[in-house]
Amino acid sequence: MRFSKIALASAVVMLAAACGGGSDDGDGGGNASGDAPDTLTVWRMGDANEDQNAFMDTVTEQYQDIHPDTDVDVQWIPWGEFSQRFQTAMVSGGPDVVEIGNDQVATWAEAEALYDVSEYVEGWDEAEDLLEGAFANGTFGDAQYSVPWYSGVRALWYNTDWLDELGHEAPETWDDLLEVSADIEDEYGVPGFAAPTDFMNGIASFVWANGGDFATQEGGAWVGQLESDATSEALEFYAGLTVDGVSPSACIGLNEVDCAHADFVNREIGMFIDGPWAKPQLEELNDEHADQWATAPIPGTDGMAPAFGGGSDLAVWGTSEYPEAAFDYITVLNSKENALPYNEVSSMFPTFEDVLESDAFQEDPVLAGAATQATGDLRLFPDTANWGHVQWELATIQNAVQRLAEGESADDVLPELNEELTEALNRDEE
Repeated sequence: MRFSKIALASAVVMLAAACGGGSDDGDGGGNASGDAPDTLTVWRMGDANEDQNAFMDTVTEQYQDIHPDTDVDVQWIPWGEFSQRFQTAMVSGGPDVVEIGNDQVATWAEAEALYDVSEYVEGWDEAEDLLEGAFANGTFGDAQYSVPWYSGVRALWYNTDWLDELGHEAPETWDDLLEVSADIEDEYGVPGFAAPTDFMNGIASFVWANGGDFATQEGGAWVGQLESDATSEALEFYAGLTVDGVSPSACIGLNEVDCAHADFVNREIGMFIDGPWAKPQLEELNDEHADQWATAPIPGTDGMAPAFGGGSDLAVWGTSEYPEAAFDYITVLNSKENALPYNEVSSMFPTFEDVLESDAFQEDPVLAGAATQATGDLRLFPDTANWGHVQWELATIQNAVQRLAEGESADDVLPELNEELTEALNRDEE
């Protein structure tokens, strides 16, 4: 979530006072010194674990090859606390390097909390291989305030032996999905695909694949799009998978974990959508058929569907006195050399296109489909703090799909919930 525009404006004024005023070129007021500090402070988001800490220690050692006299202090900030910690750091001093959710960059760039790293990016050779869309996410105005680090994308899970026996490749389109699902049910007597209704990221891929969206801005206001032809058609198709028996009715009201994980590993369902990070959870349930698991891109209307591209960027905090040394750390942490090791401890994907297309990712059956998905069309939800209210508190989209899956008419459901969506998106942001 982001804080209100009033809070942003106040914080910007205090930040300017704290660091002697922002520069005219939007660099956040940092001292563009080429020196390195005695200690470089790095904020990582989330909770630390042994593997993550070991990885970060390796990065520190690599960084000290460049700046041998600099210690690195990695501090872990829970995701639920980042907004308050960022606000405090704007007025009382913060880190040198910060991990930031890729849907938050514009908010904090607008608040002048981040340093313009454009000149440093120009001298970073590996930057030219970053995914174009992910890199553009860090651009605000004419400046570059962050660089993409990793993304978490979902893909279609399936059993390779089943599809081989049926003479099918992984489905690439909605028509393929229906055909393969029908053949799985005919041959193995289980539902072909899981379509849980409490699965916003999965539903989104179907909507975006059909050219739809959840809301658009018109004249400064948000307008819900659940009744648009493209969106309503996609929602009806997704819910229709349950109505028509392709997906089990038991998945109504459930998320992808509760709906599909146990059934998939026990071969009681054919296919489902989730990220590659699900593999350890699946293996813990039942690893008997783990050697047959694979992923493929999510099917769309005529090919790979867009996917929600959640993940993190890396940025130099605006008050850092050592922005160049801070950016040096970013290039070490976010290097191609560290891409696979970080994937191994996080199951997240790098944002270098050539790395995603490399054998390390493409020859691993579980990584391959998701890695290909990560090179495709990655999207985010509407850029408003109110989206969290819509998704997590009201569950407007999920409720719409659930009601459709339970047999209600789209003519009854979608106007009602589109009104709820529009009203919720236009409430005063908090």
